[in-house]
Amino acid sequence: MENIKLKDKTSLGAIYNEETKCVEFRLYSKNATKVLLCIFEKPQGEDACMVLEMEKQGDIFFTSVKDYVLNCKKRPIYYGFRIFGPNWEYKENFEAGSDIGFISKFDEKNNRFNPNKVAYDPYTQELSHLPSDVNPGLNMFRSGGNFHLINNAKWAVKSVFHPKEDIEITQVKPRPFNSEIIGEVHIKDLTQNISMPEAGTYKGAAKFAKSIKNLGITMIEFLPVNEYDSKQNGTNHWGYMPLGYFSLARRYAYDKTQGNLLREFRSMINEFHKNDIKVCLDMVYNHTGEGGLVNHNLDDANLLSYALIDNSSYYKVFKNGYYRSNSGCGNDFNANNEGALNLIIDSIAFWANQGVDAFRFDLAAALLENSYDCSEIYDSINSLAAKLKEKLKEKNINVIDNFTQSQRGIVLIAEPWTCGGKDCYQLGNFPSFWAEWNDISRDTIRKITLRPNEVTPRQMKNLIEGTPTKFKGINKSINYIASHDGFTLFDLNNFNKKSSSTMGGSDWEICGDYSNNLKEQENAIRKQLIFLFFSYGIPMIQIGDIIMHTKNGNNNSYNKDDNTNYLSWDRATKKDSFENRIMEFVRNLIKFRNENTIFRSDEFVKSLSYHYDNSQIASPENGGYWDNPLDLFFGVLINSSQKRIYLASSKSEQPLNIVLPKNLENKNWHICLDSSNFANITLDIKEYIERDYILNPQSAAIFVECENA
Repeated sequence: MENIKLKDKTSLGAIYNEETKCVEFRLYSKNATKVLLCIFEKPQGEDACMVLEMEKQGDIFFTSVKDYVLNCKKRPIYYGFRIFGPNWEYKENFEAGSDIGFISKFDEKNNRFNPNKVAYDPYTQELSHLPSDVNPGLNMFRSGGNFHLINNAKWAVKSVFHPKEDIEITQVKPRPFNSEIIGEVHIKDLTQNISMPEAGTYKGAAKFAKSIKNLGITMIEFLPVNEYDSKQNGTNHWGYMPLGYFSLARRYAYDKTQGNLLREFRSMINEFHKNDIKVCLDMVYNHTGEGGLVNHNLDDANLLSYALIDNSSYYKVFKNGYYRSNSGCGNDFNANNEGALNLIIDSIAFWANQGVDAFRFDLAAALLENSYDCSEIYDSINSLAAKLKEKLKEKNINVIDNFTQSQRGIVLIAEPWTCGGKDCYQLGNFPSFWAEWNDISRDTIRKITLRPNEVTPRQMKNLIEGTPTKFKGINKSINYIASHDGFTLFDLNNFNKKSSSTMGGSDWEICGDYSNNLKEQENAIRKQLIFLFFSYGIPMIQIGDIIMHTKNGNNNSYNKDDNTNYLSWDRATKKDSFENRIMEFVRNLIKFRNENTIFRSDEFVKSLSYHYDNSQIASPENGGYWDNPLDLFFGVLINSSQKRIYLASSKSEQPLNIVLPKNLENKNWHICLDSSNFANITLDIKEYIERDYILNPQSAAIFVECENA
């Protein structure tokens, strides 16, 4: 393994200049007319100790302060901005808490400047505290009624600046992206129930790295770790309401001392890398946690940062002043605007420079939009999503563009849809250097056991081949059965519908309880896992699903900071328990996939042949078979140069007699795995099998061809 030096520099925000011994402050705002930098001794309870006018340089406001004044290397400094614009003019006699210079709360160009409110820096690497810490109702951050006249400087969220030393971090040796096994997890949930002082923190996750490696996971994908307000709209646990794209959530730090968050995070990355595990961050660039209008009142908006700095640049706003909300979260980020676009690029580059290996983009169809207004125009050539590889290259960040070759760089993964708006489903439309979450593979895998009469052999073939109907043969499909959104793997095979206690959550779930037949449930789970790991693309699994975590039917647990989400490892460590069997089963499926390189080869699809239950090759022209959801058998032969592997799957409610494909000379079939045999966990080559085999009801079996003894 090699080491790389990490840096904390960005293009905007607060930057320490070693040559001049100054802290330089830069803020983007296209529409602001005057900006005052406010520096504070403490994060709360005091007015600014220093107020400086910033010089306007194009769309950037700039000033610098000698460090002998700030002494920032010895202690963190706290700062924010008062910003004036067309709807609130700057006057020399302005006093915070007054209406001097006030014209309107917002104007016809959707400016919402309000110098009574102190804005934190979008580029800050740390926030001093959260809005709800000082004002649960957020009244002092709002513009409704007379709230716009409240001077909130003493209690406003501040930007924290404390320069960090460049450090070295272990770098994982390059390997093809399609060799990864992605494990999705919430950073607190991972270790919260483990008995150690660091439980639920970045440091706790680092201590658990070896255990993650032992599961077979090679890339851990964390739900958002950017700072967010956990008390926003009641309770927010998952963190999909980011307040800052460069700042870390303090609640996940073991050492919560201001100025130290990034150090602990870097140490976590380093520990995962030492264990040959890459790290993927879930990033939410489609909306911010600032919110939007309160009760749809145009006069009453939440004003924390972006809206105060340049509302019409950072957000998609209709001409009537309402925020567009295709994200379903109160606002949509204006990703094509220069300021927002550069912020996203700078943010990705920043985290890549902290050692992050991949990024999963929440509701990423928002980055495919190519419009500056609220119209929905999706463009795979001229949008930010299309430009991202080139833009990051300018910052010396390489985006991996071939998933079957070993390359040094980062991987971009899209959730290729949004929650609403015209043409919001964009699966398969991202540029070729993007990987994409594949809900077609998700739904097909579920239906194989849960709604078998809705799945045709053609759909199963499409699954095995990595959904070429969408990806045109390019190996970019992220295959999964379950994710944080929706049921866990255990729950989708144990519940017919979501729990009545669920807040929100979709009713469309493909799920069932198999009449509470435990054997059928376990067989179904094993069968689904087989199809996940035998399909072309990159498999992703929730780490909780490996140990059969249940949320008791809750399919939208975003607001549960409790054992609904916290993983319990005890049952999975008990030998021969259901949870232990599935954990070992997954571990061995991963091992089998790793040992057989054909699964990540460009030749995978070419190596496949499909067979009827009598062993004959299924004719491509036989639409009566391929498009018949009632056909009971699906067989696929992998003609690898290493070994031939045969996957046979039955939808029959009765035992099904099948014939295996004819063997090559001096070779025989050996049973490797049967989903209905629960004692059968490892995928070792077992007893010799005649070409005739009986598949148990609704089961799947794997056979490996070996030379005769």
